[in-house]
Amino acid sequence: MAFERPTYDDSWHRIAETAPRLRSTVQCGRQRYRGRQWYVVMDPSNNQHFRLSAAGYRFVGLLDGRRTVQAAWEAVQEQLEDEAPTQGEALRLIGQLHTSNLLDNELSPDAGRMFERRQKRIRKEVGGYLKNLLFARVPIWDPDRFLNRWLPAVGWLFGPVGWVLWAGLIVWGGWSLLGRFDELWAQTGNVLAPQNLVWLYVCLVGIKLLHELGHAFACKRFGRRRHGQGEVHTVGIMLMVLTPVPYVDATSAWTLPSKWQRAFVGAAGMYAELAVAAVAAVVWSQTADGTLAHALSYNLIFIAGVSTILFNANPLIKFDGYYILSDVIETPNLYQRAQQYITYLIRRYVYGVRQLINPAAGGNLKERVWFVVFGLASLAYRLFLGVVIIMFVADKLFFVGAIFVILALVGYLVIPSIKLVHYVSASPEPARVRGRAVLATVLMIGGPLLLLGLVPVPDRPRALGVLEPARLVTVHAEAEGFVQSMAGSDTAVSAGGVLVSSANPRLDAEVLELEAREALLEARYRRAVVDEPIQRQVIAEQLSATRDLLAKARERRASLVMTAGFAGTWTPALDDDVRGHYVQRGEPVGVLAETGRLTVRVAADQFEGPRLLQADDRVQVRPTDQPDRGFAGRVVHAMPAGQRRLPSTALSEAAGGQIATDPTDPQGTTAAEPYFEIVIEPELDEAADAERVAWAMQHGQTVVVRFSLPNKPLLQQWYRSARQVLQRRFQVPSDPNESPLGISL
Repeated sequence: MAFERPTYDDSWHRIAETAPRLRSTVQCGRQRYRGRQWYVVMDPSNNQHFRLSAAGYRFVGLLDGRRTVQAAWEAVQEQLEDEAPTQGEALRLIGQLHTSNLLDNELSPDAGRMFERRQKRIRKEVGGYLKNLLFARVPIWDPDRFLNRWLPAVGWLFGPVGWVLWAGLIVWGGWSLLGRFDELWAQTGNVLAPQNLVWLYVCLVGIKLLHELGHAFACKRFGRRRHGQGEVHTVGIMLMVLTPVPYVDATSAWTLPSKWQRAFVGAAGMYAELAVAAVAAVVWSQTADGTLAHALSYNLIFIAGVSTILFNANPLIKFDGYYILSDVIETPNLYQRAQQYITYLIRRYVYGVRQLINPAAGGNLKERVWFVVFGLASLAYRLFLGVVIIMFVADKLFFVGAIFVILALVGYLVIPSIKLVHYVSASPEPARVRGRAVLATVLMIGGPLLLLGLVPVPDRPRALGVLEPARLVTVHAEAEGFVQSMAGSDTAVSAGGVLVSSANPRLDAEVLELEAREALLEARYRRAVVDEPIQRQVIAEQLSATRDLLAKARERRASLVMTAGFAGTWTPALDDDVRGHYVQRGEPVGVLAETGRLTVRVAADQFEGPRLLQADDRVQVRPTDQPDRGFAGRVVHAMPAGQRRLPSTALSEAAGGQIATDPTDPQGTTAAEPYFEIVIEPELDEAADAERVAWAMQHGQTVVVRFSLPNKPLLQQWYRSARQVLQRRFQVPSDPNESPLGISL
């Protein structure tokens, strides 16, 4: 499609008779960009820069303070013909030079106000609201002379020798951590400990200062051969999510002629951070746990790793990775151009507006696809990062977090909505297609909202459960004795099979003694019947008592051999080498689990439990480690909140479950609050499913249970999920049956 470049512009008369010129302090340099020659005009006094094409440079070069804009434009038209800038392009060029404070001329009040209004609109971009709040900058000091003084001593670190040493340092640091990653990960729990917060902040400020100095010295090193390039005039404090950290303005790197030099300046901060992290890794590996050096080195590793990988290296937000990517692919203002191109596509092909300037004009199809993909991904990630930051702030300062939520809603929802309504209803641009624009806007916004808010879709909540046999019995010793034999671990036993066989010589002697006493009393009783009738009753009572004692002694001796009451799998509680081990009466000796019948116990907290009680009785069960296997089940029992003892530690938050546990319980099986328990009985066809669910025969296997609730619109489900996340995070009680908006949950 041909790109339309109107030669004339309605606003041209405002500047046609003015005679501007570049400021006397402005310098010019050449830059190779996308295979073409460009010219960079810069003013070291105010750190302003602007890139001109060859045609634009020819036009600006004719502006000497005596020649009018009209005369310069006509001269360029004669020289370059079709390659010359149009009036609209020349107008924008002068406006951008004016707002960059690179022109030395008093423009007419009318033209000045025009440029000021244009700059004011740029400053009011929606993204600036949240950014200014969370990343406010306060300039403090001009470090240019300091950097010039120390550049000879430091600059070599950013050259070939420094690169080699840096690579060796990274290898050394990585080698020091080899094989200790479990220990490294385990220590993350102590990073936010109260006694470490001060040291963590000190390390953060120190490493960020080195990060910014890395940008500054790299910029100085590559720009020192060209006067005016590589100057760094601002050091200040940036409130990064309410946390003061240093920053350095190294935007003069934009004027460097090589894109690889510009990219390295962008990466110099991470270059310095990773070097510090490597040194810290060596120190951490050589120091003892509990020492200050060990804690500080771990803080440096943590800060450098998190900030470099999650933030600085990420090209989707305007940190180092974004500018490195922009320099490498030679696409300045990548985010703005991507958003402008997406907006252009909507205005041109959805609204049908004609005579629009394509922001991607001259770019190939690959670049245009890149704009769309990057623009959407960057917008989504910025929204995600904003939510994470707001949640983090709300955790520490709830009131401040609430203010950020309001400002975010205003910046991301209210203001864009007002602008969209104004554009569609009052802007002159879509005047000829206003009806189509209104209809398209209603369909784009209202259509998805209607589908998401009215069309019911399956609601399938999931909960974590633990697999247990239907019958699980702990076997206790009924009599003390010395173990003679015991069935092995995971032994399948039949009903009546011997589990534990013990011996007790004292009990054997007691039985023999009672048997002898019984025989003696029986003989005396027979003699008393004939010779001593009066003593017969007394002897009979003694004989009866002796027989009772003998029966109990024999029962206790018989209990030394413990048998299975049902067929199952035996798991001993004693060590493997048990022969001769003395067991006390009542001591647990093992667990007998019934085979062939399984049950699943699900624990749900007070937010999710009420919903699961309303679910259908039919459920689907899948193991957490083998999601491709599973079976159907049926809810056989459900208990409202009242349980506190978890059936397994695997259901606790510490093990990946949803149930918070009592911190005073060292076993981790006591819930902090009463939970809902749901018992599920699997529905298995033994002939068909025996092999498929063989994995499920182990006690303690964790499973995910999928419940089925009545279908609901997605907006209702998303609202409920978001509300539950907030309630869990901030411990907000709620009515489980009704939302503040009247939506039944």
